Amino acid sequence: MTLLTLVVLLVQLGGLHPAVGPLERIRAKISVEPVANLNPAEFAGQYKNPSKELISRVGPPLGGNSLYIFPDKTFVYCEWTDIMPDTVFDKGAWSFSGDILELKSASEVTWDSHLERRFLAVRRQSHAGEIILVGIGKDLHYFEKEARDDPGLMLLIVGRQRDRIISQAETAKLKTKLMREGWRPDYLRD
Repeated sequence: MTLLTLVVLLVQLGGLHPAVGPLERIRAKISVEPVANLNPAEFAGQYKNPSKELISRVGPPLGGNSLYIFPDKTFVYCEWTDIMPDTVFDKGAWSFSGDILELKSASEVTWDSHLERRFLAVRRQSHAGEIILVGIGKDLHYFEKEARDDPGLMLLIVGRQRDRIISQAETAKLKTKLMREGWRPDYLRD
């Protein structure tokens, strides 16, 4: 058997798959562009789920979350529900390389916040200046599984859309407020 025949056989049997990155996986369902190589001030912001756009399409939520990406390369992640006030579930440091955001929790976070650690940053071609963060693990898998005939809606469901920019000048005050009002480590520990 020749090498070419063996390769063809392996491909047909599913034993050889080309590496497909997260951007290509999303693009298989919807046209998006990567948001890449921004400096911390350009990338900083409050990323919300549900976003205002999603709320306008499906109605008011019973819960949600915000990922605050600060220009000093720190983050705070909060969740809220109709019966739980805005609560800090995670905090730490972030890095952004290419089109991938990576989060690393602070040592004080000793519980599983269930927040993905890696996100792809994209924007829809018709939305200049937009940034949507899609978790590369469970969020991307759910998007692929459920996108069907409305991938635009599913992108909003799984993504965190930047709601506003956070400046360096407001960073310290906003972080202090979030931690004062929402840091409840005793509530989150097992």
